[in-house]
Amino acid sequence: MPEDNISLDLKPDTPLYKRVLEAVNRRYRLSSDRMSRLQSQWMKNEDQFIAWLPERSIDEARRYQRERGGKPQYTTVVLPYTYAMLMSAHSYWTTVFLSRDPIFQYSGRHGESVQQTQALEALIAYQVQVGRMLIPLYFWLLDVGKYGLGVIANWWDEEVSPITRYQEVDEIDELFQIPTGRKIRKKSTEIVRGYSGNRLINIRPYDYFPDPRVPLWDVQRGEFVGYFTEVTLNQLKRGEEQGRYINIDYLRTQQKGGVSTGRVGGSPRYEMPNDPNFSLNYMDMIQTGPYGIVTMYVELIPKEWGLGKGNYPEKWAFTCSTVASSTSMVGSSNVSLGALIGAQPLGSYHNKFPLHVMEMEPEAYAFASRGMPQIVDPIQRTMDWLLNSHMYNVRKVLNDQFVVDPSRIVMKDFLDPGPGGGIRLKPAAYGTDVREALQQLQVTDVTAAHLRDMQFMDMFGQKTTGVNDQIMGQVDTGGRKTAVEVRSASTFGINRMKTIAEMQSAMGFQPLAEMLVANSQQYYDQQQKFRIVGDLTLEAGQQFIMVSPEDIYGFFDFVPVDGTMPIDRYAQANLWKELMQGMQQLPQVAMQYDIGRIFAWVAQLAGLKNINKFKIQVAPPGMMPNQMPGMGNVVPMPTGPRPPGGMQDLTRTIEPGQIPGMGTTG
Repeated sequence: MPEDNISLDLKPDTPLYKRVLEAVNRRYRLSSDRMSRLQSQWMKNEDQFIAWLPERSIDEARRYQRERGGKPQYTTVVLPYTYAMLMSAHSYWTTVFLSRDPIFQYSGRHGESVQQTQALEALIAYQVQVGRMLIPLYFWLLDVGKYGLGVIANWWDEEVSPITRYQEVDEIDELFQIPTGRKIRKKSTEIVRGYSGNRLINIRPYDYFPDPRVPLWDVQRGEFVGYFTEVTLNQLKRGEEQGRYINIDYLRTQQKGGVSTGRVGGSPRYEMPNDPNFSLNYMDMIQTGPYGIVTMYVELIPKEWGLGKGNYPEKWAFTCSTVASSTSMVGSSNVSLGALIGAQPLGSYHNKFPLHVMEMEPEAYAFASRGMPQIVDPIQRTMDWLLNSHMYNVRKVLNDQFVVDPSRIVMKDFLDPGPGGGIRLKPAAYGTDVREALQQLQVTDVTAAHLRDMQFMDMFGQKTTGVNDQIMGQVDTGGRKTAVEVRSASTFGINRMKTIAEMQSAMGFQPLAEMLVANSQQYYDQQQKFRIVGDLTLEAGQQFIMVSPEDIYGFFDFVPVDGTMPIDRYAQANLWKELMQGMQQLPQVAMQYDIGRIFAWVAQLAGLKNINKFKIQVAPPGMMPNQMPGMGNVVPMPTGPRPPGGMQDLTRTIEPGQIPGMGTTG
């Protein structure tokens, strides 16, 4: 929340406080009970993602023999097939969405100028970089594939840092107000303004509490939406000083000898921060947190809630602490809201819930969609069985099976696992046929075709998810492949993933991009210089633009992601190279374009970011190079009559950075 949106001062012993807390608690419990039905499947998805398998008793015994006894043993394994498919899809999504420059691109809706669009994209690109938005965006796309649900929240942040130091200053006599000649140490605090802009935070699906009366993706149509997070006492105190939090002292009295916030931990294989099994023996550390906090956004009628006289629905933000029924890790159904520590109107011009949801499946009517682990689960289990049964059968074949007559051979020799050992006959069997005392059974590997069946299941999984070999960076074998064949195979292979990416662009990235603009237009109050980004840069190298609040006024639309992979810049640079060579044969075409800027653009495509440093700026006659600062390597324009033929004598041209006496390079 911005600093200018302070909370109402609601005291815990007032009827309005209890009324508001109870209303928020009812909505929290309604959503918590409904979302808890999805948690068991999410835990399975997490286990499948890390290729975890419960260890059976026989596998435990084999592991003991392998680790303690040094005896090789084979145990059941799980193929990381789900992990491979999900990470391949995630690599595709991140390449499509996060490889654009800038990531959030805009176009004017009602005739906004190019300069306004340029200023807006430069400001948002600065917030993406300095506001550390890339990591939350990466995790957002991963959650979509892992759980089928990805949630991200954004808000406007105004960083204010108190910098405190001790300094030696002259002592002033309090009576006469004159220096005493002595030095004293004095504490001084300086308030420094830091980053100002949008921020993003990932919301775990376990910590997300939407209105269960609408589908998860349609978050803006619900009456409320909220999320859980853990904060420290220092964060609460900062919010209290800014006016966003209230009743912090009352909240600290509720922290009774434990550190559990009631957060759902998910799969037991995932070790969460603030493990509730970790006990603290120091009361001062218990008091510092963490504290479980639920932020709930509600669209309400102020008159019915006692928060005003208006009858028109408004969006409010409520912040409450959580109280768990025990200090162990518990489900959300055993958690309730404890103290109300924040209540204020949303106060944003966009008037929308600041949470953005993406799903992987195009499902319009179901409450929730599936994640990739749930979709490929039958294929995963089939491939695990095919591999393990084949390995068991191979192990069985390797362990030779014999039919023996224990009355004719020494069984100790037969049971000895050492290599190259002999088997002795007993004295009673001397002179008899050895083949009658020992006979090896014929064993056939009946699972030899399992590996071929696994390839079939892999192909079926690729058809199911759309993550094929081309997306994984693999090309079909069978002779040499031309660049056109490879590029065509990749293009046809991404059609399925392209549709999902387009839906994610419209469902998640577009609302987020619009909210970033709305917050910037409302709260950005400075004038700063930012680097120009994207295709609006006319030349290679860094250029900057001054951006003031007036420069970003207007209505802007997010340029959607079409789901295609970024163009191969090296191939594009080669295409431009061929075009420039063709221009030499067509002077009429070359005269219509700025060859210098095209050259700089091609160099930038090829990866040369500093081409502008080598550009020569010709100075007009009569102006010295030092009169044009910041213009690169300036060369005075030659004066005087031209030699015959109209060509200037290059031996008289001063070259930048040339060693004296070495002559020209041309």
